Amino acid sequence: MKSKPVALVTGATSGIGEATAHRLHERGYTVFAAGRNPEALNTLRSSGLQARSLDVTDEAAVDRLVEEINAGHGGVDVLVNSAGYPLPRPLEQVELSELRHLFETNVVATLHLSQAVLPTMRAQGYGRIVTIGSTGGRFTSPGAGAYHTVKYAIEALSLSMGAEAAPFGVRVVLIDPTGVRTPFVSSQFETEHSYPDDDPYGDFKIRYSETTRRLATAKGLTVSADTVARTVVRVVKAKNPKPRYIVGASGKASVLARALLSDRMWDRIMMQALKG
Repeated sequence: MKSKPVALVTGATSGIGEATAHRLHERGYTVFAAGRNPEALNTLRSSGLQARSLDVTDEAAVDRLVEEINAGHGGVDVLVNSAGYPLPRPLEQVELSELRHLFETNVVATLHLSQAVLPTMRAQGYGRIVTIGSTGGRFTSPGAGAYHTVKYAIEALSLSMGAEAAPFGVRVVLIDPTGVRTPFVSSQFETEHSYPDDDPYGDFKIRYSETTRRLATAKGLTVSADTVARTVVRVVKAKNPKPRYIVGASGKASVLARALLSDRMWDRIMMQALKG
């Protein structure tokens, strides 16, 4: 019998993953906080968390970490897939190697981690797999097609796995936040960008950056990483959580609007927004 439930949180060195790791630690979980930033890992370790360096695309490293947890703590009770990153760029200019790595980090790694912890969860008849998606997996916008593509894939992965795992007592839940205020997002707005005169998307990129900066700093349109983390904790503690949750009023409004509008009308509104 475990003295404490065990949680594995990826992407735990910043943003939502970091906030979630601390929240679960405060609730009495033994938290394995995985990430790649050595300084942030040391900070997590000094706070009493089991910090581990991990590249989620390194399948052997993922397997070793899960085996370590299985051997020393009886398995993972809660997996939080929070590792990931965006790729804002017109799709014509996305390198295929970039898209492959985006898929490996956001989608393939999420599946692999889930596969690694599911056997123990099934055996004990309980488990929670929580993946941080985005409302960007429920609609599209110009300039972020690669990001939307992987987030749509995460929606399909989580919902399909949730139906498959439910008979074993394992709940698979997707958290879809609206825009989240994190240092990573803020850093993208600190530098003004210029583009070559022969870049056919130069003007579009400038408008995209300006619009994104305006929306990200507008009151009420974004949520904090800790707001998302609190939702994760509620899901983990819930007896029968829903398959997915939207976090943030603006995200709920956007998803509703997308459901009500035609494809042509939605695209028109999105492009109009980029005109300022």
